[in-house]
Amino acid sequence: MTGTVKKAKSRNINMTEGSPVRLVVLFSIPLIFGNIFQQLYYITDAVIVGKYISIQALAAVNSCTWITWLLNAIARDFSNTLSILASYSVGEGNQEKVKKIVGNAGTITLLLSLFLLIFVETNLDLFFRLFKVQAEVIQMTGEYFSIVLLGIPFVLIYNAAAALLRAEGNSQVTFHSVAVATVINIVLDVLFIVHLGWGVKGGAAATVIAQFVSMVIALVPLLKSKMFTKDLSYWKLDVSLLKQMVSLWLPMFVNSAVITIGGSYVSRNVNAIGPYFTAGISSGTKIFTMLESLIMAIQTGLSVFIGQNLGAGLRERVRKGQHQVVLFSLVLSFFLNIVVQSLAPVLVGIFLSASDPLYAQTLHVAVADVRVITLGMFIMVPMYLYRIAIQTLGHPKYPMYAGFLQLLARVFSVSVLPMFIGEYGYYVATILAWIVTLPVVMIPYYKYLK
Repeated sequence: MTGTVKKAKSRNINMTEGSPVRLVVLFSIPLIFGNIFQQLYYITDAVIVGKYISIQALAAVNSCTWITWLLNAIARDFSNTLSILASYSVGEGNQEKVKKIVGNAGTITLLLSLFLLIFVETNLDLFFRLFKVQAEVIQMTGEYFSIVLLGIPFVLIYNAAAALLRAEGNSQVTFHSVAVATVINIVLDVLFIVHLGWGVKGGAAATVIAQFVSMVIALVPLLKSKMFTKDLSYWKLDVSLLKQMVSLWLPMFVNSAVITIGGSYVSRNVNAIGPYFTAGISSGTKIFTMLESLIMAIQTGLSVFIGQNLGAGLRERVRKGQHQVVLFSLVLSFFLNIVVQSLAPVLVGIFLSASDPLYAQTLHVAVADVRVITLGMFIMVPMYLYRIAIQTLGHPKYPMYAGFLQLLARVFSVSVLPMFIGEYGYYVATILAWIVTLPVVMIPYYKYLK
């Protein structure tokens, strides 16, 4: 019995003692592998769809990706809110508040899941018109999204459960749940698309089933943890706690919503060019998202580090850890750039069939896009890490302000720059958004940390 308890405790990392960068990296390693598996999970769909159906099918499943991006952002922002509040309470040793956060999180997650599922599924035609989905792929787009969006509740519940466990220092559950889900997704993609010939519907069904499995694997350890209680009084929405959640979550949501508007504007313009451009941008983005996921894992570890140390009153330790983690991540970005810049044609080529009539055009777009956006990592890395830091310090309004600047940057990039630099105006849109965000989140961080 004692051995079991020690084993359970060893999964949780105390961020208030020891080398900050070592702790953050150690905490982030399972998240990094989990994120890599999660990206393989998305890449598998794209590879099989692009190679075994067509490049037009690849364009179809990616023509409205900003819808799923926003839904994932809602889940991520809400889970970040839970992780921040819970990590504060863990640092303070306030187990009663942790239980209340978990109970309220359960109620909110269920209500939010139901609302989003109904709203999105009943407005798909409107979204397709907004994104200017091409007539030749709109049927496949409808078939794919009408199924894949059924996984909304599974995504929300998984993110909430994993975030609450991370607040106590347990990052292993993310790796376990995503790794298993990825294997299931790959197997089902091959079965549904390659062997049964279900087309894009098969890819969507495989994704939803994998998301369900991921949710279950994350939910079980939470239900067994000391954070969870069956006492329904903890599930009753607490007004003061709800205000805390809203004050943190709402600016994050507004930021994500504004970013989505900017991204949607770019997507509309990309879709209007043609399926080859949509598929090319999508293929390049898939590779870059794999790199981005590494930094996002470190970002999550940094948030837990800051939360626990703020709860313990160790502000100088927060400052030291922030600097170490930013430097480490920039060095990592340098090596990732070496790999991508040299291997870009090989990496994006895995999504495309050389026999497809659109192959050459699509490959050109994909290679150019991934090379440009990967160079932008040297801006993205500090921006991401200072953005999560200022949010964890309790000032999410600054990323929200930056979101409006991002919108202007993206609109300017695709509306004006193509007249001067051609197709590269589309490739640099995201980098310009990062550039305008960095000072907005970095300067207040140092102000409030003092």
